[in-house]
Amino acid sequence: MSKQVIFSDKVATPQVPLSRAVKVGNLIFVSGSTPYDVNHRVAKGDFRAQMVQSMESLKAILEVAGSSLDKVVKVNVILTDISNFQTMNEIYRTYFKEGNYPARTTIEAKLAGKDFLLEIECVAEA
Repeated sequence: MSKQVIFSDKVATPQVPLSRAVKVGNLIFVSGSTPYDVNHRVAKGDFRAQMVQSMESLKAILEVAGSSLDKVVKVNVILTDISNFQTMNEIYRTYFKEGNYPARTTIEAKLAGKDFLLEIECVAEA
């Protein structure tokens, strides 16, 4: 199986050594999507804005890779404050069709970016 690295000019270019996504066979592994917009700005302290930005980045990366949110099979969500769990679910629900939710794990942890309130990664079918 060959490995294809996925790039997108619709999301912020990584400032660390990672690929936005890697496609192997029929699977696409998307790196943690942080709340940066394409210009490396982050909505400091605004969880809703960060959640939407992170989901929109996932969506854009998947589209470039030839997939979509409908084909996501697994999601990992990292929250810096678990009290945002309810709000995260409220927004998350709008990105997936009822009854077609991917498997998901949500944890609370510190993140590398001091202003990040969350990070989301996923695996999808091509």
